[in-house]
Amino acid sequence: MADKVPSWRDIGKASRALSALFPGDRFLKTVLRGCIKVGKQKSNPIRGNFLATGLREAVNHIIHKLAPDDEVRGCVWFVQAEDTDTVTRKQRATYIIKGGLPDEFLREELKIEVAPDAKALADMINGLNRSTHVRPNTILTEGTAVRRLFYDVLDAVDTLLDAAEDSRSAVRDAVATALHNRVFERLISETIQELDELSTHTTVDHHWIDAIEVKDINSETIRYEVAGTVSVALQYGSNSDVRGDIGFRASDSYPYEATVICSVADPLGVDPGDIELKVDNSSFFE
Repeated sequence: MADKVPSWRDIGKASRALSALFPGDRFLKTVLRGCIKVGKQKSNPIRGNFLATGLREAVNHIIHKLAPDDEVRGCVWFVQAEDTDTVTRKQRATYIIKGGLPDEFLREELKIEVAPDAKALADMINGLNRSTHVRPNTILTEGTAVRRLFYDVLDAVDTLLDAAEDSRSAVRDAVATALHNRVFERLISETIQELDELSTHTTVDHHWIDAIEVKDINSETIRYEVAGTVSVALQYGSNSDVRGDIGFRASDSYPYEATVICSVADPLGVDPGDIELKVDNSSFFE
């Protein structure tokens, strides 16, 4: 909405969409609702300045929630800024986008640059800080400017969250082949109780992955959730029983879910032993 001036309806819709990303967060919902009320107060000559204060607190609440101090400080890329002893907003934004993933991995493997989006959020908050201080040259009361400020802040947060989703999508795509191979190794290297109980001899033929989701990236680990299907050969009786026609073979397939946890230092280094796998064989008994 670069050219169009946002309406309060646009702002209300964007505020509700942001709140929906944090279900149960009553504070965020309350602050955003309060910001809308303040922003609409035409009789208040410094409504924009009060709005900036509320928006600053809403944004700070979000980035502290998504990027706690201990997690940010625990990342291999964290370096304490010389001008402060706290975690900077830019560092929090960086963590929200990529967690503890090394800079080299994002740059060389994923071709992603985090700095522009992290800097944009930090610059936006610095702008809010300036507007919270009521001075002769900072009074903000004109309706168009107030609505634009509100919408631009919501848009900046949305852009940051989109960048975080993009980085996770890129990681997911990069790890797909490794996950496929390691899950297959897990299926054939160890006895899977849910498959073993289906026949005298159960053999895994192949599998395919239906979905990969990056569920969490923190300062130390990355957790993938995998949903797929495994195709198996079921043999009843021994090989001689099958040859003598008193045993038989069949094939079937079953959905599975897997949880995989890797070190952020090597997000593509999937070890079959780190895969928790559960096969749903309920259809066999129906």
